[in-house]
Amino acid sequence: MARLGLPVVLLLALAVFGGARATNVPVFVWGKPSVTYVPALSRYTSTEFEALVEAQIDENTFTVVFAEDRLSTEDLSQCKLKTQTCFKNLQKIERKSYLPSVEEPLSVLEGSNARTVLLLSDGTLSEPIVPRAGGIVVVDLGSGDYASHDAAIDALYARLRNAYENVLAIYTGKTASFSASRLVRKTRQAETPEREPKTLSTEDFLMSIEQFSYGPVDAAELTVVELDKAEKIPANSSNTADAQTLHIQLNGPSAKVDLHFMVSQGSWEITSVSFNDQQYYLRHRVHVNQHFSYRCNSWEYMTFDLQNKIVFEEVQFQPFWPADGESSTVPIKFGDAWHCVGFTTGGILSGLFLILIFLIIGAYGIAWMMDIRTMDRFDDPKGKTIIVNTTE
Repeated sequence: MARLGLPVVLLLALAVFGGARATNVPVFVWGKPSVTYVPALSRYTSTEFEALVEAQIDENTFTVVFAEDRLSTEDLSQCKLKTQTCFKNLQKIERKSYLPSVEEPLSVLEGSNARTVLLLSDGTLSEPIVPRAGGIVVVDLGSGDYASHDAAIDALYARLRNAYENVLAIYTGKTASFSASRLVRKTRQAETPEREPKTLSTEDFLMSIEQFSYGPVDAAELTVVELDKAEKIPANSSNTADAQTLHIQLNGPSAKVDLHFMVSQGSWEITSVSFNDQQYYLRHRVHVNQHFSYRCNSWEYMTFDLQNKIVFEEVQFQPFWPADGESSTVPIKFGDAWHCVGFTTGGILSGLFLILIFLIIGAYGIAWMMDIRTMDRFDDPKGKTIIVNTTE
């Protein structure tokens, strides 16, 4: 690719990406052994960034640019996946230059022979990329979470590096996201009404739920499905003395949740939960008094490989077993609620431990004070000196 000269700068952000207004975004540069370390200035203009890129690109360099729709320095520091950063592959790159604030970097990265490739939702590209000397390709990452984009960047860069050694990689965004996200959040809070709990009932079962969602464990947002019907499955339900079981099926658009209950010795428990015929499990056992309901703010079940999960938000439910001689009815009222939070928290245990230490110290202090004895013999200045034997 010809070297980027100052008079040949094309406005990629305006021409290709729909006229985005001027904005400052972070930029990562890595790949070539000659990538230089630059001071992390507070702000880089397009001209300063152009000089940096011009120093790295020659006619034998293939340049690949990974462009997020929105990216800010806050995303790089605050995006977490469980306990790790969303950019674990980008973080492990040793030689890279990081510019926290660059004015319209994409306007510098567009050349006359550059082309744009889209990253599709299934992780594939809209067209294959063949690295060649002097070429420039902009990979539009589109929408999606940063963790999946980080994995896609790592895999694509490794493939390009194996095919062509002289590769320069750049990761940046089209527009900043942090300030805009706060405005969007305020707008959604103003326009979106609060969710109202929905009641699902059938024979011997009653449930109240605000929202049901499912998806990968590491997904930024889960898919929300409205459960609109509860149904008792008589074939798997029994009210005999030796086997009191209940099978409830919750249905919604493209969603089916099966709940299996069993009562034993005055308490009911959940024996099995499946979503769309796939088994899920709860890390903590649900074991509740027979006449109590179960309530939880966020009730999560996961697959056995810990890859997917289902979430019941603001849920309360209770199975019912009629007494001997009584017929099944559709309940309309919950019993007393048994909450999913534990009775003992870490703060309570820490407080009890500190109180125990203070009690031990206080007991030792009181014991030492009670062991203090006053003198019962005094010297007579006119008489003989008192001699105390060691046996006394």
